[in-house]
Amino acid sequence: MTAAGPGAGRGPVVLPEVAPTLTADGLVLRPWELTDAAFVLELARDPETRRWAQSFWPVVDLDTASAWIEARRDYRTMWVAVDATSGEGVGWIGLSYLEPDEWSMMISYGTAPGWRRRGVTRRALSAVTAYAFGPLGLVRISLEHAVANVGSCAVAAAAGYAVEGTLRQRIRQLDGGLADSHAHARLVDDPDGPLPAPRTPVEPVEIVAGAYQLCIPNAELDAAAIVEACADPMITLYNTGPTDLAAARRWCRDRADWSPGTHASWLVKDTVGTLLGQVSMFQINDQGSAQLGYWVAGPARGRGVATAAVTAATRFGFDALGLHRVELFHAVENEASCRTATRAGFALEGQLRQSYRYGDGVYRDEHSHARLATDSSRG
Repeated sequence: MTAAGPGAGRGPVVLPEVAPTLTADGLVLRPWELTDAAFVLELARDPETRRWAQSFWPVVDLDTASAWIEARRDYRTMWVAVDATSGEGVGWIGLSYLEPDEWSMMISYGTAPGWRRRGVTRRALSAVTAYAFGPLGLVRISLEHAVANVGSCAVAAAAGYAVEGTLRQRIRQLDGGLADSHAHARLVDDPDGPLPAPRTPVEPVEIVAGAYQLCIPNAELDAAAIVEACADPMITLYNTGPTDLAAARRWCRDRADWSPGTHASWLVKDTVGTLLGQVSMFQINDQGSAQLGYWVAGPARGRGVATAAVTAATRFGFDALGLHRVELFHAVENEASCRTATRAGFALEGQLRQSYRYGDGVYRDEHSHARLATDSSRG
């Protein structure tokens, strides 16, 4: 005798005539329109999009972009994600491959250049997942990405999609080869929220960094100094930070909580407790890699604070977290950050064109640096 599953008593899935408009914390997900052709062409010309999303390969001009949109509209569950304030396109997401008698579909997504590393895709994925399990009536959503696409893996885990296995030689690549893919899925009765981190988190720990100390943020003690530091024009341009006390207290609490296993964050202080900057390892994933970010308060610049903090945090990532690769990005014109990266042993691996929109709203080219656990330059 077979036990009744979550689909018991459900009728077949019926797709909407037109994809409904959804909202997602600062985003609007709306149906594709032919007026979006220029945005599609922009996506198709982005190297990272072409690397991971095969559907954009045929798009070479506005006519083929329009054909791409028409195909998406035929699915009736495909959306363009736009910024709720400006209306600017920030990405795409869609459900396809309906199995009506099994209440199952596959989801795919991507983020536009300049909007990456801002949680855009995670928010869109959560909104579409809620729609799929609610009004649409699905019981299972599958998700696949190339194993090398660690950013997509992190998004899937953050939205509660469990890894179910690795599919060998599954995805065709631009160079004609084949790549393995991760298979994720989420069920209607899975709990909301991110999955437990695949890596074992460690307790927050303070670190000596030469003449400086990497300290765990304290919401009550540090909030005012953080607001003051983040008012500096260089920090508002190249970083994002809290601008009022309430936001600074939340910022501290978030960074003091390492339990998700996806970050390790510190404030940088001198021996008398003066705030000098911050450094954070984030997007720690089950591939053994992470990103690193930092800023230094205006009065503390030129004293080697950033190099000491980055070196100490990276060593912690390799030794305590078992990472094998740490990545670091900065705007090309930010020469001070480039010097810090080089001094801390991060090799320059390339230049990303207009890859991130900074505090002044300008898309800037970025240098991509990385350091490996096996590098001889480890400090």
